[in-house]
This record gives sequence, C-alpha cells and structure tokens, in this order.
Amino acid sequence: MSDGSLLTRGQRQIKARWLAFRLARLQEQMDLDPSKAILLFASPRGGSTWLEEMLGTIAGTATIWEPLDLERGSGIRELGFAWRQHIPEGTEWPEAEDFFMRLFSGKVLTPYLAQATTPAELRAADQLIVKFVRGHLLLPWLAKRFSLPRPVLLVRHPCAVVASMMQHGAWDTHPIPPPRPTAQRHGELMMRFHDIAGPINSKEEYLAYIWCSTHAFLLKHPLNDKAWTTITYEELLLHTEATLRKVFTPWGIPVPQEALEISKRPSRTTRSGSPTAKPLDQLSHWQSQLDPAQQDRILRMLQRFDVDLYGSDPLPRVRFTPGPQ
Repeated sequence: MSDGSLLTRGQRQIKARWLAFRLARLQEQMDLDPSKAILLFASPRGGSTWLEEMLGTIAGTATIWEPLDLERGSGIRELGFAWRQHIPEGTEWPEAEDFFMRLFSGKVLTPYLAQATTPAELRAADQLIVKFVRGHLLLPWLAKRFSLPRPVLLVRHPCAVVASMMQHGAWDTHPIPPPRPTAQRHGELMMRFHDIAGPINSKEEYLAYIWCSTHAFLLKHPLNDKAWTTITYEELLLHTEATLRKVFTPWGIPVPQEALEISKRPSRTTRSGSPTAKPLDQLSHWQSQLDPAQQDRILRMLQRFDVDLYGSDPLPRVRFTPGPQ
C-alpha cells in the first residue's frame, strides 16, 4: 500500500471526525419546530431517495436520513428499539416520544443521519424531511402523537423491491430461515407476523416477509391514505405531476417546478444498469431479474399476509393517485 493511499485514508478519517464534531456542536444550537417535520416512509430500495430528492426542493428544508438504523449511533438502540419497532397507538412511551421530538427539532445529528445534507443547509433550515425505511410500524403512533404535516407512505411492488435488495447485497448475511423474533418491548405484532409467514427457506421469501410484515399493517389500517398520504412508486413514475400534487396539496403548497425536473433523473442511489430511460421497462425489470419460481414464492408470501395490492403484473391493482384511468 502506498503512502499516498495511507494519506488519503488518514485525510478521510480526519474529515469524518471533523464533520462529526461540527454536527455535535450544531445539534446543540438547532431548535426547529418539530410540528413542521415532513415524514417519508418507504421500503429499502423502494424509491425513497428519489422522492426525498423531490421533497428536498421545498425551500428551507434539510433531510435526516434513516434514524432507525440501530448500528448508526442515533441513540435509538439505547431506548430498547428493535430493527422494525412497533408502538401500538395510544401507548405511552415518554423516552421514545422525547427522542422523536428532539429528532424533528434537529437535535439528533450524526454524519450518517446528515449524509443527504450539509451543516450549512441544516443551519439554514426551518423544517426537516425525515426519511424512514424501517419506520412503517411506528407510523400510526407517530401520526397520533405528533401534530405534523401529513406524512407520506411510498409503496413499491414487492418483487421489484426484493430483486433490488438481492442485487444490492446488503441483506446477504441474514440467516435463512430467520430466527423467531426475540422478546422485545411491543414485539407481539412482529411475533404474530413471523407465524403468519410460515416456513421461509429462501432469500426472496425472507425479503418478501420483510416487505409484508411492514406494509400489510399499513395497507389494511383504517387510517391508510387518511392520516397519511399513500402513493405507489409505479404511479409516481407514470403519473408524476398528479402524484406529487396529491402529496403536496395537504401541505398547502404547490409542487415546485424543480421537483418535476428532478423526477426525470435517477436518484443518487440508483444502481448502474437500471433501465431508467423507459418507465414501463423500469417497472417490469424485476420480471427478468427473478425467475418464475422466485416470483411465485414472493407472491405467495403476499397471499399469506392477505395483501392484494400487487400480483404478477408490474402495476398495482389499486390506483391511489387521482386522475384519468
């Protein structure tokens, strides 16, 4: 290894430590109105970065990136949170409520959480966009505990999500079959979902189980698309302006023109080789990535959870965005 390589690594370490120091100082000064935070919920590899980039065109916003990652030092693990924590509606959990109050106020900042923004943007912001990819089971509780702009739930075809997760590789080390969830605070729902899933003998079944155990809860919830705005990735891609209008209208602001321009570009987390030029090719790409047996195993998992929004067709069976059929 050359001295140049060592120097580059050292410079990166110094830069990372300096950023962590700056953010630690900055969070002491932040005092945003927590009731203005915009919450976005989606699957990993579900299009959340693309939508977050559009929402980030709202003047005076800065983004907080996935605060529920237990390994990134946000302090959520110390509260006793699990990876996909559920809090039943009406439950009192003062420590959790205090965490989210501080988070929405800008008082929880780390390099990981601030990776989509800069200290200068945070300092100039008057509201935060908070992007969750593991927060689905918290959404009804958060919607009731906090007076917030209407949160957004972005849903994408599970076959597309699973295919992208498998290609990404970040989920390769998870054991198959997965162990039964351990006892945890408010963990009864995840234990019930584990029983509903039944035998899991392949990676695609496990990843489909993750999708189902979070989305089934919200898609069948009586407050779905009422206490939060539900949209699909497919409609966002095919009917972008109408779908964004549905998202922005409850906030009382028009869709920024810049958001429409950003919608025409792949997000910064799009993998190379993705067919982004033609929307319908992009939506059906998973059909060539997954063999028929894999697709069948994923769709059977949806049947176990009684989720009928998606099937073998790339498009959802229900339309959430108003407009001509």
